[in-house]
Amino acid sequence: MHHVQVVLRSALQLAEELGATALLVITETGESFDELKKLRHSQRVILATPSEELFQRMLKEATESMLGVEFVDSEQHAEKAAMGDALVVRLLTRKSTHSDIVEEAVLRCVEKGLLHDRDVVVAVSSTPSCEACAIIFMEVRKESLDLALYRFLHEIEVKPEVFEAVLNIALEIGREGREGRMIGTAFLIGDAEKILENSRQLILNPFQGHVMGERSVLNPEIKESIKELAQLDGVFVISRDGVIESAGVYLTVDTSGVDIPRGLGSRHAAVAATTAKMRCVGITVSQSGGIVRVFKDGKVVLTIEPQRRFCTRGHA
Repeated sequence: MHHVQVVLRSALQLAEELGATALLVITETGESFDELKKLRHSQRVILATPSEELFQRMLKEATESMLGVEFVDSEQHAEKAAMGDALVVRLLTRKSTHSDIVEEAVLRCVEKGLLHDRDVVVAVSSTPSCEACAIIFMEVRKESLDLALYRFLHEIEVKPEVFEAVLNIALEIGREGREGRMIGTAFLIGDAEKILENSRQLILNPFQGHVMGERSVLNPEIKESIKELAQLDGVFVISRDGVIESAGVYLTVDTSGVDIPRGLGSRHAAVAATTAKMRCVGITVSQSGGIVRVFKDGKVVLTIEPQRRFCTRGHA
């Protein structure tokens, strides 16, 4: 019997005996998803993956399988079936240890309202080199989870799905570059009116005159245009609701008081200073290495290596 099936059977049995709220399955290759479809049970299941390609595959295949799936990041739903309900979420980043992998997945589930304080979770964890290689029992304690970024997004009225859409675009730019070369760019999300008052256009605003739906970062059709315009100097300014108000923007905010890691350039300093003085969050992509950083209150709060989506808190 394949080890993935053995681990899943053991995790399902443990979840049942403990009366767990959910079985959380983190998959890198999709093997756990494929094996889970073969097992009949009544356990609530949450599937999580950091792979966009795998998420899309599961999105397509699950609707044709015996697995009843609700896709949290999609409006598409499938029928409920004999093995019970499952939910699928995308993880924004990868972590290096099993405990951190599970904690990140639980954090995403709590943020999306899929798990709540004191819920009991049995988690199957995977890494890029080993699918379903650990089982972890966890009681959700919101006070121990790092929800600071999502609380901040709520405070400045930025929709989490907008932040996540921009972060995913930044990660793709950092990983792929453009036209065979690495590029650097930046995004500011929040009080667009205030940000634009403290900036000037380097080029004619390419988004001027377009209806809001065509300028939304939640519209998948705009992604390639954003990547193309990311080659130009300046930053993207995006409203709380995800509407791109402008691109090619030069920030005129005073950067003399910012404290950022050594080696980061003027674009990073300007984004840091803007997030320190205005109600917004910033995302930068470094031309050297494609490293993605998230800025809040003038500081780097997340650093992500885009090739494998490995993430560290704070600056690196």
